[in-house]
Amino acid sequence: MVHNIGSDIHNKLYRKLISLGKQIGLVADAEKDLYHSAVLLKNMAIVRKEHPVSLDYMIEELSKGSGKLRPVYQKTLSLLRSGRQDEASLYFTDSVGSPRAGDFASILFKMDRIDPYELVSQLSVFIEIMREIRVTKAMKQAEKRAMIITAFSTASVLASMVNFCVVVVFLDTLSSLKYIF
Repeated sequence: MVHNIGSDIHNKLYRKLISLGKQIGLVADAEKDLYHSAVLLKNMAIVRKEHPVSLDYMIEELSKGSGKLRPVYQKTLSLLRSGRQDEASLYFTDSVGSPRAGDFASILFKMDRIDPYELVSQLSVFIEIMREIRVTKAMKQAEKRAMIITAFSTASVLASMVNFCVVVVFLDTLSSLKYIF
C-alpha cells in the first residue's frame, strides 16, 4: 500500500515535470516563431508600403511562413473573417503562450488603421526588443555555464590541496612513528 502511494506520487510528479518541460519548450518555440513572424511582417510591410494590404492577407501570409504558430494563425484568421476582431486578438494572445504575444497582437491588429511607415517603425522596435531578450537569455546561459565550470575547477583545486596536505601530514606522522618504535 505504501509502495503504491509513493509510486503514484512519483508518477504524478514525473508527469508534471515532463509537462512543465514541454511548456517551456513550447514558449521558446513560440517566441522564436513570433520573432520570425515580426521580421516577415516587417519585410512585407516595407515591400508593400505603396500598396498596403489587409490584415486578413498578412495573417494568411504569416500562417504560410510559420511553424508552430500555424494553427494559431489559422484560427485567428477564421475568427477575423467571421467579424470577431477583438476575440481574434484575445485568442492569439492567449494561444501563443508568450509574454510578448500581446505586444505583437496589438501591432498586428492595428495595421489596418496605421500608416505603413508607422507599422514598420513599430515592428522594428518590437524586433529589437525580441533580439535583446534573446541576447540576454544567451548571456545568462553562458554565465551559468561559466559559474558551473568555475565551481568544478575550484573544487578540483581544493581537492588537490587537501590531498597534498593529507599526504604531507601522513608522511610526517609516519616518520614520527618510526622514531617512536
